Amino acid sequence: MYRLQPLIKRLRTFREGQGRFKEMQATRRGARYGAYTLVSLSVAAVMLDTKESPKLSDSVTAISRTATLDLLRSYLVWTALSFPTLVDFSPSALSFLLTTRIPLLPTLTETIVRATFFPQFIPGETAVECLPTLERLRRQNIGSALNYSAEADAVEEVDARDVEASRFKEIERALDVQGEFEKRMQLEGWSPGSSAFAVKVSGIVDPAVLRRASDALQISRPKSLRTMGKEVPYPGFPSDDDSEILNPSLTMSFDAIVKHPSLQQGDCAQLKILWDRLDSLAERAKANGVKLILDAEETWLNPAIDGYTLLLSIKHNKRDPVVYGTYQSYLQRQPAFLTAWIEHAQVNRYSLGLKVVRGGYIVKEKAVGEKEGKPGNGAVWATKDLTDASYDGSVEIVLETLRNQLDRPGNSVPLRVIFGTHNMTSVQTIIETLEAKRLASRTASGKLRMNSEAEGKVNIAQLYGMRDDLSDVVCAAFEPSRSAISMKFIAYGTLRETMPFLSRRAIENKSIMSGPTGAAAERRRVGAELRHRLSFNLF
Repeated sequence: MYRLQPLIKRLRTFREGQGRFKEMQATRRGARYGAYTLVSLSVAAVMLDTKESPKLSDSVTAISRTATLDLLRSYLVWTALSFPTLVDFSPSALSFLLTTRIPLLPTLTETIVRATFFPQFIPGETAVECLPTLERLRRQNIGSALNYSAEADAVEEVDARDVEASRFKEIERALDVQGEFEKRMQLEGWSPGSSAFAVKVSGIVDPAVLRRASDALQISRPKSLRTMGKEVPYPGFPSDDDSEILNPSLTMSFDAIVKHPSLQQGDCAQLKILWDRLDSLAERAKANGVKLILDAEETWLNPAIDGYTLLLSIKHNKRDPVVYGTYQSYLQRQPAFLTAWIEHAQVNRYSLGLKVVRGGYIVKEKAVGEKEGKPGNGAVWATKDLTDASYDGSVEIVLETLRNQLDRPGNSVPLRVIFGTHNMTSVQTIIETLEAKRLASRTASGKLRMNSEAEGKVNIAQLYGMRDDLSDVVCAAFEPSRSAISMKFIAYGTLRETMPFLSRRAIENKSIMSGPTGAAAERRRVGAELRHRLSFNLF
């Protein structure tokens, strides 16, 4: 009997291994059959969906360069996103499917998402994996801004401080990867300045600390002797004196807490760490020739984010800007905010880096406002038309300022701007304003060329995987050059890390998805190209 025990043990191990092998085979078969089914359904839907097909362009565009299988995937994704109810339901559904203990279901769900939504919006799990996409875009004269999109609720059973430190290290690695990419591109003759990295500040510090610091700043700023920007509506304008809270001396932490009761024990240490991290990232970005963008967030976190942006800009933007702040046009403060910041930069002799957007937190802002009895949270414009007017007004303010700065080079350091928009009217407004302000000139070919003094100072950006038609419009409007005007913001991270980001992005941009130029329009655009290919060019 004793001699039989090793044999019995080997037989048991063999049976267990055989069971695991069968489970793997079943998973692979399920994934394969699922892929076949999805492709078949996509092809059938494409051929039947002939309603309101857009006319295909004869020119080479992003869609004409895309592989057929990738177009089928895009068609399936845009079809799913055409249903707002499905978008609303997706976060809870995906959370259940990825965490359920039902055999094979999490694996099958991950396989489907990895084959559809993930590659549509996420070209890689690491910055290195994104390099082929960065290079492909650059050769199409499109710049790129990376964004490590891991979020807190994607991590389980890990200390929050470890997560923040890990994200900080990842951003450092990504900046180095982008720096090497920039060096290689410049050796080929491409102009510098077409790479950026967007940082979500609440991802590298406890958001509760950022909230308490913002509350403290809201109280301290009106008492400051500084007067610039005091007329800016909520959430206000930063002050040079913000460093007392945002970059505190650790020996003064007790006095700081006494002076600012909204802060808690340990907050000063965390804010000091955050300052050191952001300062270090700015230095690293500068060394690598990469723009560092601090993303704006909810209004109750923005006072601290604005403060860090101002302090870092004063320190690092002495010539061309390294640090870029984000300016949300859906906030009522936008016109006064922009004007005050331009004045501050001119008085303090630094170059302003701007990322102008409409804003991505309006759903959350309005929900909080309703709870507090404040329509629109008391901070955002009441209607989309007002937001659109605010955005277009920002275009006018920024480009008029740039024109004046270039005309009077001794008075101030010229700004640089990234206009982020998924709105065709805004893209056309930006292009027309560039010509009207003499920042770009019409050539004999009928296309525009940025004037030498303005070259590299303006970008027009969309999210990777979305509104490639707008990128085509920008590229087609300008003669090819070695300095990119069009830009894509590229999220990256593992599937598990980025699932919350993808869900939040879909919900935040639901108005884009469901509008006349949203997911339905994207589906029709992709469908027209697919029908053209699948019918063997017969129509």
